[in-house]
Amino acid sequence: MATDETKQADPKEAPAAKAKDEEPWYKKPPTLISIMALCFSFGTTVFSAYNSHQEDIRSNRRDVRAILQRLSKLPIENYELMQKNKGSGQGEALSGMLNQENILLSTQAAELIGRYPDSFTSTEYFAVAFSLASSNIMGKVPAMYRRAMDSATTSNDFNVAARAFAGYLYSKGDYTEGKRLYGEALGVWDKFPERNVYVVNSIDLITLMYWGQSEFAAGNKLDARSHLDEARKKLAGMPPGPYTDTLKTQIDYTATYVDH
Repeated sequence: MATDETKQADPKEAPAAKAKDEEPWYKKPPTLISIMALCFSFGTTVFSAYNSHQEDIRSNRRDVRAILQRLSKLPIENYELMQKNKGSGQGEALSGMLNQENILLSTQAAELIGRYPDSFTSTEYFAVAFSLASSNIMGKVPAMYRRAMDSATTSNDFNVAARAFAGYLYSKGDYTEGKRLYGEALGVWDKFPERNVYVVNSIDLITLMYWGQSEFAAGNKLDARSHLDEARKKLAGMPPGPYTDTLKTQIDYTATYVDH
């Protein structure tokens, strides 16, 4: 009589066991559970990293805005100091301290903006560019002004940045590029169409007046007068009112020192 050890395996059971062992890996429960756990872990990591990145952007923006708020107050404080200390060495010293603060803060703001450049608005780029230019920190000014123009979403943002950039270039002796940028400022309506003639005339008038001032500062009196004449033509197309009177006063004042 055969013992248990000598019993032969049922030939019908062997293929079944072999088939079970050779079952595709994606149908095996342990493997599926491991894959699901890995996917969940990966998804959690990605989601956490995304949230951390977004929070870093928000924190960076908060830091820049805090700096810009301080920078916006410095010109007023400087003006008040100079008025209170006219002809005083103390006033000059305090003004110099404010300028050093402006240099420090505007440079820091430019560095922070460079971390996430796409997260800032045209107005913020303009504010940093203006502060850098005010302290004659030339390196990053052109890039900041250009970025302010490229990220503009309104005609006002584009125009303000373009003519400020143009004025800056005139102050550095780059008249060719300055003229081109003043032309871009006047051509803002191709980029941002405007049907309100009053708005078009008033903004173009200011651009022409600034252009005239830049030409005068560069010693080009004929060009300065030509731009002021164009500004007067824009003024003639505007209805009477307090703002129109203010613009007329500004043109007349500019013409006074250009003509003399």
